[in-house]
Amino acid sequence: MARAVSERDEDAATTEPPRPPRRSELGRQLKYVLFFAAAVAVAMMLSRRSSGPTEGVAAKDFTLPNAQTGESFQLSAQRGTPVLVEVFASWCGVCRQSAPTLEEVSQAKRARAVRFVGVSVDDTAARAQAVKRAWGIPYDVLHDDGSFAKSYDITLLPTFILVDDTGHVRRVATGGPSKAELERWLDEVGATRL
Repeated sequence: MARAVSERDEDAATTEPPRPPRRSELGRQLKYVLFFAAAVAVAMMLSRRSSGPTEGVAAKDFTLPNAQTGESFQLSAQRGTPVLVEVFASWCGVCRQSAPTLEEVSQAKRARAVRFVGVSVDDTAARAQAVKRAWGIPYDVLHDDGSFAKSYDITLLPTFILVDDTGHVRRVATGGPSKAELERWLDEVGATRL
């Protein structure tokens, strides 16, 4: 027995509820979302300015106290000698891991003298002093009262700054540098390892 189709039945047949997306469609949409999120993350990382001053500019002069002796260190008084500045803090794990590399590089015989200095951004000079002893830092450690980090735009630790003998910022890097990288920097300023 054939049944007659009414207008109401036709409307019901054409306005079926939407079907949920198939799993393959969901997977594809998820891939697009993940790709977009990854692209945004990479763009943010690439656009982020690194820590420290711009390479090639004249280094801003600074005077900071030696954490151990209290004597003043002034950058401009070092003119004629390259200066490698390491900015660190006691709570920085990468800084601690970099200490043996810096110790070795700083104690090597070189074709010309290089001044190594650490700048601690810790709260107190006593803490900077304790880190110098604990990590076996063989060069002077200065204590920053906040003015150096602000003036040099330090936002990440550790930050390394090589100032050449003319007082210009030659190299800047963040994170733990390799011994080979530091040696390349020092070669650039004539302080080749002997």
